[in-house]
Amino acid sequence: MQLCEGCHYGAERIACVSSRLQEDWKGLTSVLEERSNTLVMSTDFHQGAEQFLGRVEGWCEACADDSLPGEMAELEASIQQHQTLYEEITSAYTQVSERGKALLEVLQRPAEPDESGLPAATTDFTAATHGIMGVLHEVMQGHQHVEGAWQHRKLRLHQRLQLCVFQQDVRQVLDWVEQHGEVFLNKHTGVGKSLHRARALQKRHD
Repeated sequence: MQLCEGCHYGAERIACVSSRLQEDWKGLTSVLEERSNTLVMSTDFHQGAEQFLGRVEGWCEACADDSLPGEMAELEASIQQHQTLYEEITSAYTQVSERGKALLEVLQRPAEPDESGLPAATTDFTAATHGIMGVLHEVMQGHQHVEGAWQHRKLRLHQRLQLCVFQQDVRQVLDWVEQHGEVFLNKHTGVGKSLHRARALQKRHD
């Protein structure tokens, strides 16, 4: 630049070269920044996928627990805890899946033309893309496996809850029969003599 300012005989040529160098430097800086961001995305994705797959076995073991609470309050607490586990699994899976899709979009994005209008030189990310898709497929299979185990335990917990509710209703009926049944039968001696009368008494009882 000092040569340009000093009215050097090649000032115009020097200015042109200097401008070109500045443009090339800006282009190089932009490419390096984009590559750096892509590497960060790739690292985050692969670490997240590794952590997710590493937790699959533990999640499945938690869902395979054969013990079921016998008391209503404990059972309801277990159902809530099981739902919280589902939210944890879903959140982890969604995060890994979204990171993988975002990374694929970056790698598959067509190169933008440079200032001359010609396509910029590109790197072939085909192998990397296939590798990421393979990891995503592995994560998806792990999620399906965990979700199947989770659904199975959810079904067992809710079946046990229904059983507890039924047993509670039975106890209430037996308590009522024990406390009021004899008096009721003495008062309504016609119980069972006809279907119509039995249904009428049932309706009054309900």
